Amino acid sequence: MDAIKRLRLKKGLSLADVADRAGLHREAVARIERPGYDPRASTLVAIARALDVPVCALFKNGGHHGKATC
Repeated sequence: MDAIKRLRLKKGLSLADVADRAGLHREAVARIERPGYDPRASTLVAIARALDVPVCALFKNGGHHGKATC
């Protein structure tokens, strides 16, 4: 999920930062950022909270330049 990585980097956060905030392992966040991985909805909610964005911002068309308009 490219949007997660883009948002994470835009906020200046490391994989470990997001993992800690989301209650996940760093490798789990790394896997989720890779193409083709299909995370659980609850995992996406945790990551969205960790990034302080709405869940829809994690999807390619969910937000405009990182600002969701859900």
